[in-house]
Amino acid sequence: MSATLGYTAERAGRSTAISGESLRESIVWLAIASSFFVMFEPAAYDLLMIGAVVLFAATGLKLPRALLPFLLLVILYQIGALLTLTIVFDRANTQKWTTVGVFLAITGCFYALFLAERTEIRAKLIANAWVVAGVASGLFAILGYFHLVPFADTLLKYNRAKGFFKDPNVFAPHLIFPALVLMQQLYWASIKRSLIVLAPLGIVMAGILLSFSRGSWGHLIASAALMTVLTVLSAPSRGSRARILVTCLMATLAAAAMVVVIVHLPSVSSLFAERASLEQSYDTEHGGRFSNHLAGFQLALEKPLGIGIFQFSKRFGADVHNTYLNAFMSYGWLGGIVVPVLTILTLVSGFRTVLIASPWRPIFICTFSTWTVLMIEAAVIDVDHWRHQWALLGMTWGFIAANIAYRRRASAIPGPATAA
Repeated sequence: MSATLGYTAERAGRSTAISGESLRESIVWLAIASSFFVMFEPAAYDLLMIGAVVLFAATGLKLPRALLPFLLLVILYQIGALLTLTIVFDRANTQKWTTVGVFLAITGCFYALFLAERTEIRAKLIANAWVVAGVASGLFAILGYFHLVPFADTLLKYNRAKGFFKDPNVFAPHLIFPALVLMQQLYWASIKRSLIVLAPLGIVMAGILLSFSRGSWGHLIASAALMTVLTVLSAPSRGSRARILVTCLMATLAAAAMVVVIVHLPSVSSLFAERASLEQSYDTEHGGRFSNHLAGFQLALEKPLGIGIFQFSKRFGADVHNTYLNAFMSYGWLGGIVVPVLTILTLVSGFRTVLIASPWRPIFICTFSTWTVLMIEAAVIDVDHWRHQWALLGMTWGFIAANIAYRRRASAIPGPATAA
């Protein structure tokens, strides 16, 4: 009788712990699912993430040793921002910009700590919530672009779809990760399941296309290619690899057909032709993006503390459009060194661990593929204050820590010979 009561009490305690954990995790789900609406600051995502960080900090988060290099580099990066702030402290919006940067860095660290525990459950939670946000974003982009709702103009900028974001060039990259998650599900899905996946995938892809963001088009293609390669390498058999490649080919043809149909619409064709050009005057002309990058790196050699937030555009007449250069300009030499070091360390650690067999490997592959190409794109656009950039970076490190622990546990399990 006492044993039965003890078992019942133990099961009740476990059930209470699970329900408490579900409550904590549901706040993170809501934050990510709401990330399609960021026209105003603070956005719902920001407020919910603050709540999640405070709640998890109060109720407990483990710190794996594998995350220490990441956390140290992020702290050094923000110290660089604070040092550079001292030279422009009295100028408009500089304090707000630095505060937002510190907050986003905290969210990146939170994602890493969050995913290092209960990794399989939390990885699926994040992917699910992000797909919900991606489908909502894509749907509003379609409704806005074709003027199917009264507030259509709110969803457009320069006749380009932006949904409830401020800019098409931030809106579209936010859709890359959910697009990859849905593509990867197609690789493993049955015919019946694939029909269900195609609808949300088509909505997300349409949103990316209607943003007319050249960088995001390339980002999608390159990330999907990297994700496919890593998925093929992780496939358990030759038959599985063949299936993935066939599905990939069919999906590519279907996507191409969708693009052909959309770009032949009168309201799309002219803007598509203009945006599809690889060269734009604001990129290649004197005083354009690339010449400013060269001049900016030359200036960085003379400024150990950088020149301060927002000062690049005042000197050169245009925004910096380069995360690595912005690190030198707005974070000084400290930040300028930290960013490439953190990027290279993440790439090396990610490539070493992404193919470790684990229950969360598919989502890790999508995360790592999206972030890797995003940091290549960061050479032509500044992604430093993008919410999803910090989310992807933190997620990557959370998966790295989880895979290191997973491999350590697997190697500690004794084999037949050891047991004997």
